Amino acid sequence: MIERIVLIFFLSLGILKADVLAKEKRGFGFSLGLMGYGVSYFDKNKNTEIFGSFFDYDDYAGGSNYNFNNEQSEMHISLHYRKFFKEQIDNFYYGGFVKYSYLDGKLKGVHKRAEQNKFGVGGEIGYTSFGLLDYPTLYWGLGFGLGAYFNNESEIFEGDEMLGDFPIIIHFDLIRIGLVF
Repeated sequence: MIERIVLIFFLSLGILKADVLAKEKRGFGFSLGLMGYGVSYFDKNKNTEIFGSFFDYDDYAGGSNYNFNNEQSEMHISLHYRKFFKEQIDNFYYGGFVKYSYLDGKLKGVHKRAEQNKFGVGGEIGYTSFGLLDYPTLYWGLGFGLGAYFNNESEIFEGDEMLGDFPIIIHFDLIRIGLVF
């Protein structure tokens, strides 16, 4: 629910400032996507985007009751540097990223819980386009990134669906919709 309220708020700001920002396409942006929230800074002069994303997932089987065997959580924070191929920020890009992941869950085969902090790097390619729904400040993007974690063991947690419990980093930016303000 909070995501919808935030998106509606920023959309209303974008509609009010659309003409001014469309010419610059430079400034801060806020986006929502399948991989969480994101904040961007677009610089038309350098044809770059600096993008920070946040993804948090908690799996509490059993509602508000604590369940030792099934409860798990993960949080991912990443910082991306993207360079656009052409001299405009409305195009294909390539870039790199650093990622921090925090994992908490039950260990495989042991009646014990653990926490883990992981750091990694990777590269990515993608596409960003402005002018979604004829509003110059609305943009959409998609991308794919691949990388690896530097430290700590992988595949040690019971939950097979934990994104950070693998040695490689796969970043899908399937549908990211944002607003420059």
